[in-house]
Amino acid sequence: MSKFLSRADLERIASTVVNRYYEKHKGNAILPEPVDPDLLAGEVFGLSVSYLPLSKDGSVLGMTSFRETEIELCSKDGAEFQINLTGRDILIDDALLDEGQVGRRNFTTAHEVAHHTLVQLYPEDYREILECRTHILYRRRSRERNWAEWQADTIAAAMLMPPQTLIPCMAVFGLGGKLDMLSSVCRAREYDRFCDIASYLGVSKKALAIRMKQLGMLGEEYLENPYAPLDVYKDEDDG
Repeated sequence: MSKFLSRADLERIASTVVNRYYEKHKGNAILPEPVDPDLLAGEVFGLSVSYLPLSKDGSVLGMTSFRETEIELCSKDGAEFQINLTGRDILIDDALLDEGQVGRRNFTTAHEVAHHTLVQLYPEDYREILECRTHILYRRRSRERNWAEWQADTIAAAMLMPPQTLIPCMAVFGLGGKLDMLSSVCRAREYDRFCDIASYLGVSKKALAIRMKQLGMLGEEYLENPYAPLDVYKDEDDG
């Protein structure tokens, strides 16, 4: 069973990881560079990130293992092949290398890194995963969102959009400390700058809106129709 951790606990874990990352990638004094989850995986945790076709229908976005195992994959032409995982591997579906999939790709990698973070910190609490499952999958849509997946999502968002990066971004991109409304119609200029921040950080607009809400940096959020509230949790296919 996964260890019980509050959102505050997960934020502290993510902050520690990000601080280790920024020891090597400080950027300039005004605006920290965005967190590259591939570099973070390798430099902080010694993990290898590879891009391969993970499923025929695109339902599997990412995969990782915690011990040596052999898995079977299927190429785009239908040919099956096997690969060996060392327990230090992260596999990302190669379809996410497309230009329009940057946000989903980064979040998927960060999600898999988060699993390794928790397993390293709390091996006894994650013994069931370590002993009973040779690998875990991160799916595009999951009928069942369990506690471990929520934890990984929370850490992933906090690693990609840490306060020490997001707060300077708000200032440098001219949004101040908080947006009271996000609307491409009523607040077009602010909305464009919000989109610029999402692009700079390599995250989706949906993920950024959720994160800003969590940090108290966003009030109401709207899309094209200023009278229709945006459910930022609903559209899972928004890259």
